[in-house]
Amino acid sequence: MQLIDITHPHSNALAPWPGDTQFDFQLAARLRDGASCNVGRLACSIHAGTHADAPFHYNDAGPTIDAVPPELFVGPARVFLASNRDVIARDVFAGLDARATPRVLVRTNHCDDKTIFPARIPTLAPDVPAWLGAQGVRLIGLDLPSVDQVDDPSMRIHHLLDAAGILILENLDLRAAPPGSYELIALPLKIAGADGSPIRAVLIQR
Repeated sequence: MQLIDITHPHSNALAPWPGDTQFDFQLAARLRDGASCNVGRLACSIHAGTHADAPFHYNDAGPTIDAVPPELFVGPARVFLASNRDVIARDVFAGLDARATPRVLVRTNHCDDKTIFPARIPTLAPDVPAWLGAQGVRLIGLDLPSVDQVDDPSMRIHHLLDAAGILILENLDLRAAPPGSYELIALPLKIAGADGSPIRAVLIQR
């Protein structure tokens, strides 16, 4: 069994979404300073690094992350390549059989250096969310900080994916994942009332 880690390290080097909370991990107690153990303290945005969005993030009536069934984040998935594109159109998903792989992951290779926040990113074409939902897709993940353009406050694609019943993973590291079929494990933390969660996401080669 080959396991591919598709999680970017959650570290103080992560570039935050402009205006959002900087990721900050510190040791509040240290053995070397005389404490009985090392104890870490963490402050971050829910959407720092590799993470899952809960529908509540963009829909006040949507479920929070603790209410999303965990099985949606585990199971058959397929990686699609969409490099050198400004718009991720339906043709990227050629050959999709959502009955076999209801989770799709899109590798753009656009902004793999997470210490630098991009000025522009590729986005899904507006007709893609409803089309994916009609095929039976229930989760989409991308190697981008958002499914929407960074300067689009309307979060249009988030809302279209929500209407199609599709969950969202963002900031995946898909550099070591060639296009193809896998088993995905991308469980979020069970944070009561939260709009999302950091995740540790892995692919198992089928």
